[in-house]
Amino acid sequence: MGFGALYRIYAGFVSPPPVKKRDDAIRFGLLGASSIAPIALIAPAKAHSEVIIAAVAARDRTRAEAYAKKHNIPIVHSTYEDLLQDPSIDAIYIALPNNLHYEWALRSLRAGKHVLLEKPSCSNAEEARALFTHPLLKAPNAPILLEAFHYRFHPVWQTFLARIHDPAMGRVKNAFVQQYLPKGAIPDNDIRWRFDLAGGAMIDFGTYTMSCLRQIFRQEPSEVLEAKYRGLMSPPAGLVEADQVDQAMTARYRTADGATGSLVADLSASGGWPLLPSSWTKNLPRLGWPKCEVALEERVVEDSEGQTHTVQRNVVIWNHLLPSIYHRVDVEDAHVIRRGEQVVKTWKESKREKAYKWPVGDARAGIEQEWWTSYLYQLHEFVNKVKGREGSGVWVDGEDSIKQMEAVDETYRKAGLKVRPRTAFEL
Repeated sequence: MGFGALYRIYAGFVSPPPVKKRDDAIRFGLLGASSIAPIALIAPAKAHSEVIIAAVAARDRTRAEAYAKKHNIPIVHSTYEDLLQDPSIDAIYIALPNNLHYEWALRSLRAGKHVLLEKPSCSNAEEARALFTHPLLKAPNAPILLEAFHYRFHPVWQTFLARIHDPAMGRVKNAFVQQYLPKGAIPDNDIRWRFDLAGGAMIDFGTYTMSCLRQIFRQEPSEVLEAKYRGLMSPPAGLVEADQVDQAMTARYRTADGATGSLVADLSASGGWPLLPSSWTKNLPRLGWPKCEVALEERVVEDSEGQTHTVQRNVVIWNHLLPSIYHRVDVEDAHVIRRGEQVVKTWKESKREKAYKWPVGDARAGIEQEWWTSYLYQLHEFVNKVKGREGSGVWVDGEDSIKQMEAVDETYRKAGLKVRPRTAFEL
């Protein structure tokens, strides 16, 4: 790992350069003393002049006080509802267990707060439809609600999409998305293994893989061709409906125009080490960058004098989830010239790209730095939306979030598992 990567890690995640806060900065309250908030919001807020992390509430006030002290958060509330009723708070960040997302997002909107909501937005599509079509979001000066698919806001993801949606190239033919967490990264007693809390690989880490496929397709999967899961190997005693929890999910999809795509989402991956026999590594944690691979259809670029020139593009993006640490987009165009059925000439053109910032001359280029994390890019757009500014144009709207949960639900059904249960909170 080079100096550049180390600096990006330090500036983006460990110690972002502090900035002077504006008088009209958005004051965030955190629901829950979560482990994701420090990298997803607290660190990015330090580097944003229009964001202040002002308060936190947790079910255990002692834990909330310790969390506030560690992260220099000035206000601690004893209950979630107390935080929502705090008139000094403008926006709420929700990183609670999945089954609480719908309830507390709706409670926050009712309190007039903007909401940055961790993925998955809800436990199932029924909740998502109820949340994102709620009349509160259609009222004049309605609060902003965003499902936090942070990777989509980074310039490299948009660069990747531009390479596969290039009008000079063919349409998407097939795609593959893989994301692993190494075996042992999540303890056996983690809430991700609880069905009643809307846990499981597909609805947790797998929401990223599904979101990626949907972005790649630019349409919704019309059919889940296959879905297979690996259940919990040794679920803790007393775990409710443990047989409904997926530790890993693999699935294949088809779109209305015939494109196919597959995903792998594994929360406890082992084996698969390169250059070593599988028998040696099958019980060892699996390591590797998240990646998306896309193959486009062959496209005719020139047809004259009895010769046909075609090109077929393949694109791979590496580490789209934490791109500020490291990423790469590999583009390969395979050219073929034919005379009738005879191949006259073939060649390949390859390039590797990186995009830590918006390119020079791009209308979106501005104050961003190479160390900006995808979370900071996301926060920047959230602030733009709250302030009524145009921004980069990258967003996750309510219809998108609904379609996302519908696709997750259909995957569970195809795998023979139950859709995650709806909340007891009144829809």
